[in-house]
This record gives sequence, structure tokens and C-alpha cells, in this order.
Amino acid sequence: MRWSWVGLVVVVLACAEAPRPVVKTRWPMEERTLTVRAVDALGQPIPGVTLRARRADRGSRVSRSGITDVNGTVQLRLMPGGYVAQAEAPGFVSVLRTDVRIAFDTEARWDLSMARAVPFEGRVVDMKGQPIEGVRFHLETLPIEDILEPLPGTESDAQGRFRFDGVPAGDGWLQLRAEKDGWSPVLLRRRAPQPELGVMMGGLGSLQVRALDPQGRPLPGRSVSIEGMGELRDLPFLKRESPDAALFEKLPAELYRITGRYEPMPGCEWWRTIDSQVLPGTRTDATVSFEDVPQGGPWRGRAVDLKGRPLAHGMVTAWMGGTGGVGMSGRCMARTEADGSFAIPFVFQAPSRLTWSVTDSMPGVERQAHPPSEADAPWVFSSGFGILKGRVLRPDGLPAWFFELDGYGVANPRGEYTQYVYASGRSQWVIGNVHGFAPALVRAEGRLEETVTVPDVLLEVGRTVRGRLVAADGWTNVARQEVELLEVFDLEVRGRHGPRKTDTDEDGRFEFEHVASRAQVLRVRAKGQGTVLQLLRPGEDSVKLRLVADAELQGTVTDGAKVPLAGVGLKVRCEGGFEAESGTDVAGRYSIQVPGDRECFVHAVARPLNVSTWHPPPVSFSPRRIRPGPGSHPTLDIEARQGPGTVRVHVEASREFVSAFIVPGDVPLPGSGEALDALIREGLDAEPGYDSWDPGEGMPSFMAAARFSFGHLPLWTYTVFVRDEVDGGDSIARMTVVLQDAQVHTVTLERPAYRGGTFLPR
Repeated sequence: MRWSWVGLVVVVLACAEAPRPVVKTRWPMEERTLTVRAVDALGQPIPGVTLRARRADRGSRVSRSGITDVNGTVQLRLMPGGYVAQAEAPGFVSVLRTDVRIAFDTEARWDLSMARAVPFEGRVVDMKGQPIEGVRFHLETLPIEDILEPLPGTESDAQGRFRFDGVPAGDGWLQLRAEKDGWSPVLLRRRAPQPELGVMMGGLGSLQVRALDPQGRPLPGRSVSIEGMGELRDLPFLKRESPDAALFEKLPAELYRITGRYEPMPGCEWWRTIDSQVLPGTRTDATVSFEDVPQGGPWRGRAVDLKGRPLAHGMVTAWMGGTGGVGMSGRCMARTEADGSFAIPFVFQAPSRLTWSVTDSMPGVERQAHPPSEADAPWVFSSGFGILKGRVLRPDGLPAWFFELDGYGVANPRGEYTQYVYASGRSQWVIGNVHGFAPALVRAEGRLEETVTVPDVLLEVGRTVRGRLVAADGWTNVARQEVELLEVFDLEVRGRHGPRKTDTDEDGRFEFEHVASRAQVLRVRAKGQGTVLQLLRPGEDSVKLRLVADAELQGTVTDGAKVPLAGVGLKVRCEGGFEAESGTDVAGRYSIQVPGDRECFVHAVARPLNVSTWHPPPVSFSPRRIRPGPGSHPTLDIEARQGPGTVRVHVEASREFVSAFIVPGDVPLPGSGEALDALIREGLDAEPGYDSWDPGEGMPSFMAAARFSFGHLPLWTYTVFVRDEVDGGDSIARMTVVLQDAQVHTVTLERPAYRGGTFLPR
């Protein structure tokens, strides 16, 4: 009953013998009247306001416009749906309304309050008071939600004067940016209105930095770097290096963070960071000195694992100081002896952290140290992973020098490979892509902090499987369709080692060579004809696949069953890894072919609004569960989710590997990869664009911060799941959230693969 609050009802309105090629709606799609009355802050009508209403679905060019009369009133005839409306009038600030909804059965009427506009003007001069011509100015209101976009930019004239019209009257904040090539940019925040604004600009500056070693000798210029700390950072500059200094030229005037690097010996680095202010049109000198740094060391210790065994012939790295900010930091490396002992040279303070790795070239496969409880006690290192080592051999006993391990190529003349595991217990992987041999499935028990040798993989030639694909009637051949051969556990996993594929011939026949003797799955998605998912048993070499006819799912997507929503994406996720996609038309209607006789979830996703600046989608939806009969024509009308709650999830990672979803109720962690896939199918997806939207691309960037938002939630108990895709499986974290009010509830979680996650092997 987890989804009872959504209203999981599917009504079958037609049978397979009565197909309906056109989706119909029970609501009348007739134009309705939108009446708008424009008034000023005192409630007085504003004549001459131009009102433009255009469809809210991105990319649509459908629009209507009109001008208010002497009573400040204008009427537009619009088809039902969502719109964005822009109002403009001389002497008033342009206003954008993104929540205009025209219902099927009622007329719309609302008052539009418009703020009077005032000019915002000023004069820009240099440090001597002389006017500067051609300075580019950009002005934004803070915040800018009610403005369609920043006001058009302007440039200063020969007298240095500039002017903006259409600025809101009142005491709101304005942000002004002034730029000109060869000059330091200026960023100002002011309240409006105010008397004429004076802007002073200076030329670009330069920064000469010297770095000194502990003996006071100059270090080469390449050992120095800088970073702008103000809001005008990341502007290009020129760096000139010399044996004893670095000169940074063409710098905007602002505060810079300077870092000098010193190497007491190979494998040992110190960093010192200071701040320095660069003034307009001047050269600033700064010095980063290591003269006062105490040179301690060597700092000695002994490295052991969790069982007290010495970590011999590896590399220990001692990390000193903080991370980021002003001050000293550094790292020094040393090799461990046979008993795990080591000596770290040139430490300037006791290390804050130690790591150990097999070599200095494998920093990503390292162990972290637990500080000892006593001064002379050894440092105990734990890795958070275990190692499985094995070999791949041909039937004649010779090594396979090239193969793929879960889709990643391995070239080794001895046929050796290494697999890392992140939890004790069963692990499995596939050895494949060896010409003339069947892919091998390897299972082994891994143990954290240990290296386990697994039995050799002895490749087999395998069997040849021949089959025939027929339509739902059981007789008609289905030609030119793709047939997939998959592992049983791989039905819904993307991007690991993927299925093997072949196509049927004109008689619907197909063939796979070198098929392993274990059970596998055959899958077909014949667009418009049906699907089949059939187990291939061990030893079975002849099969007949019979398609199950698709169902034609159709319906309307609305906001509260009153306003049709165009441009909404529909994605259907079904058990077995089947998916289908569609979208709504201008009347909010959709039609989509979905697998018959299979549990599926329909996910509706609102897309960004049809405006030049970014605005979040105005509505959200909850998944709907269906199981349509083969050849049926069920109707599923989807309404936007109504609720005051919002959950935001912040993870210290990027979206490249981390994703999040939520499920109503207090839901436990899934116990397997297959159970996780089932949760993902039914889980609420994050709204597109929160804190990671790229307006140019129209969708979130996978390298953006892993921040997710779930809005319009009914007050209820929810479980937040964060999924981190790692080698060999998924690391999962969960948290229960109880929504009792309309406030935004923010959940902050560590990246599951790094801390607190539960590993689910695949």
C-alpha cells in the first residue's frame, strides 16, 4: 500500500479488438478567456500595458498578445494549458508570470501589480577623475525572480555617462558590473533609487612573487601559483617565470591567494599559502618564505594491518597541516622496510594523517592509518577493500593474454588479473571477449583487508544456441529484430559488460555461438510488436521465443485534472529492464507502447519553462504502477503531485557516479542488486535542475554537484536512498525523513562508497 496516496488506478476502456489510434480527452479543448487587470502600487489601473502569453512548454512558439485599455484590462483567448506571461509598459518594470494556468472548464482572471520604474544612471571615471568611454555595464536586480531577464546592457559615452531605464523603484538591491578591456572590472551592489552613481575604475595590476627556501635562497618562479578570491575570479592573466621570481600580469584588482611550493627532497613537498591585495594599475610585491619553518625529522613509525602484520615494501605518505586556507601544509613519502618500519624526513610538524599504498603511483588504492593509542605503538592501516587475484587459462593450460573483466580490458602475458572488493562476502564478475570461448562467470568470497587467490578460470568453447522468434500468435516469424543474451543478474544494469546481441533473419531465426553452460536470459523488445524475456537453461541449445503483445497506454497529464500540461516527458520502467518513452502534446495527451503482462512504473517529468532565464519546472509527479494486459488499451490519467513538503539531498560528490531517489514510507535497505533495481523503478526521481542546471544544454551536467531536490510532497514519512556506482556493485546509503510541515528539509550524506554505505555486489 506504499503508493495508496497517489491513487494507483488504471481503467481499461478498450480491448485488443478495438484499437484507438488517437488519444481522446474527456475535457473540451476550447479556447478560454484570460482577463488581466494591470494596476500600480496604489491599485490604479495602467493602460497601454502589452501582455504576451506563450505556451510554457519549452520550444513552443504559440503565443497571444494584447494591450490593456483605459481600465487597465486586457483579454486573451487561449487554449487550456500552462503559459508564461510577460507584461511591459513604459515607465514600469517588466514582469514575468510563470504560473499562468488556463483550465478546461473555467475562465481565468487575475490582477497584475506592476512596479514603477526609475532611471538608474551614473558616470564612470579613472583614478584621476577623467571619464572613460566604452565601459560595458550590466545591471541585475537582487533577487531577479520577477524580472524576465537582466536589463539590456549599456556602454558609457564620451563623458563617461551611462543610464538604465526600467529599474524598479524602491529600496531593492541592484548589482552593477562594469567591464572594459585593459581595465580592472568593478562589481557594485547598491540600493535603488539613489542619486547619480559614481564609478571609479583603475587599470589592471600585476603581482610579483618571490619564494624563499629555508636558507633564504630564491626558488624558481614555477614553484608559485595564485588564485583570485573575489567575485571577479577566473579572468585570464599572464605569468612570466624567472629563476628567482614569478610575475603575474594583467590582473584585475582584488585579493589573491598565493601558494609557494618547496621540495626538501624528492617525494617530499611543502606548501605555504598567503593572501595579497592587488591594487588597480600598480605592481604588488609579495614573498612566500619557508625560512621560519622548523625542520623536524626523521619521524619514525611502523605500519601494520588490522591483524598486526607488517606492511612491507610499500609507500607511506605523511600529510601535514590543514587542507586549503592560509598557512602551512605538506606531504612526505618514505618506503617501509620488511618489518613495516619507516622514517619520514623533513616533517615540520607531527603528521595529521598517514596513508599507505603498494607504490607511489597508486594513490587511489591506499590504506588510511588509525592513530596509535601509545607513542611507541605501530600505526594501524585499513584499506576499506579486499583483493582477489586470479588467472585466466585456455583449455590447453596456456594463459589468455587479453580478456575483458566486467567490460574492462586486461592485457597480461601470464593471464593474471586483480579484482577489488569493498565488502566481505560473495563477489562475482564475468571474464569475456576471448575469441572462440564462452564468457566465464567467476564467484568468490572476498574479505576486507585481505588478498585472496581464487581458482584459475579455465575457459570453455561453450555451446551454440539456435532459436526462432515468433509473434504473439505463436506462428508468424518476426524478422530483423535484435535478440539479447544476458546474465540473469544483469537485466537492469547499464554500462558494466552489457549483453551479447544478434539479429533475426527473414525467417525469424537467430544464433549465438560460444554460449556458457550456465543459465542465462534471452530478451527481445520488438517495437510495436511486443516483448519476451525467457530463461535459457543450462544445456539448452534450441529455443522458441514468443512475443507478448504490447499494450497501448494512453491518457492525459494535468495539473489537478483541470489544466492540460504539454511537453511533459513520460518514461516507463518495467521489470526485466524494459523501458519506453513518450511525451504529451499541446492538449496534455500521450500514447505509449508498453510491455504487456509486466509490472511497470510510469514516471512523468516536467521540463524547464519556455523562458530565456532558468526557472525550475512548476510541477512534479509521482510514479504510477501499472500491469497492463497484452494487447490492451488502458487509460492512465496523471495529475501533478500536490503537497507542501520539500526534501533536498546534498552529497559531497559529483553526479557522475552518485544518484538519489526517495520512496514513501520507512523502507529498509535492499538486500541485493535485484531488490535495489526494483526500488529504483518505483522511486521518486529528483527534480531536474536543482543546483546543477546548465541552461545551454537544457539538462543537468553529470559533473555538477550531487544535489537533488524533491518538491510538492504530501506530508508523510519518506526514505531517502543515495546510490554510488562502484566497481563490482553499488554502495547504498539511506535516511528516513518525516515531513510534518512545509519547510524545506535538507539531508546531508557522505558519499556512500567513502563512508557509511552498504555495498551490494552485482
